[in-house]
Amino acid sequence: MKDLKGKVSVITGGGTGIGLAIALELAKAGEAKLIIASTNADRLEEGAEELRKAGAEVLTVVCDVSNRADVQNLHDKATEKFGEVDIVVCSSGVTTGGPYVNHRPEDWDWVFGVCLYGPSYCIQTWYPEMVARKSGHIVLVGSQAGMNPTWFAHHGPYTAAKSGVMALGAALRLEALEHNVGVTSVIVAATTTNIMKCERSRPEKYGKSQPFDAEKRAARRIPAADVGRMTVQGIIDNKEFVATHPELKQMQKEYFDRILAAYDHEG
Repeated sequence: MKDLKGKVSVITGGGTGIGLAIALELAKAGEAKLIIASTNADRLEEGAEELRKAGAEVLTVVCDVSNRADVQNLHDKATEKFGEVDIVVCSSGVTTGGPYVNHRPEDWDWVFGVCLYGPSYCIQTWYPEMVARKSGHIVLVGSQAGMNPTWFAHHGPYTAAKSGVMALGAALRLEALEHNVGVTSVIVAATTTNIMKCERSRPEKYGKSQPFDAEKRAARRIPAADVGRMTVQGIIDNKEFVATHPELKQMQKEYFDRILAAYDHEG
């Protein structure tokens, strides 16, 4: 998608962090029409003000992406306001921590609901429309943890959910290319965001917070703005993958080498 001027974009998790950074980069393309979604109205409006200052026309929608009906409502409000959506960015994310054995069913449900089912609901909602008109782009914000689940321990169901997101993006792209629809998967590593404060947004249906002291990742921490810039360039170039931390390439290779070694046997 070479020309982003005037495009209509939906960004989940768009009120803060990586989602807002991507939205700000899209705003720079000019005459952007942005729909940002999150669970908190106040943080959404703060983000919207930044985007309006950057020249974008903005609609905010309170949306819990783990709820299929909320995603459909997001679609309906976006369509009512701006018409067809050109770009969908699935950036909502939450995490828990600590040993798996300490996780309760509601912790699994919350993380999988936001990190994995949320993107799948967005795909089910917008992808058929993109296929029908043979245009559009979907961005799935994944994680280095999803590419190498042994990178660090005690991050709960997040690693498994993000592994699913990475697989979903790669598989969807194979089909989407046949319909002139782009799919970009972003391999995010340590970034300056408020994801560690995500328990403040946990809906009541997922129970009380799960306190944890997450293990620190051995990676250079970068500003969310850098991820936003790389992601939007990925949309323009229709890249299959965007990796935010090139210095982690060797670590990733070592993980893949361990998998490949399992194939080296007879019978």
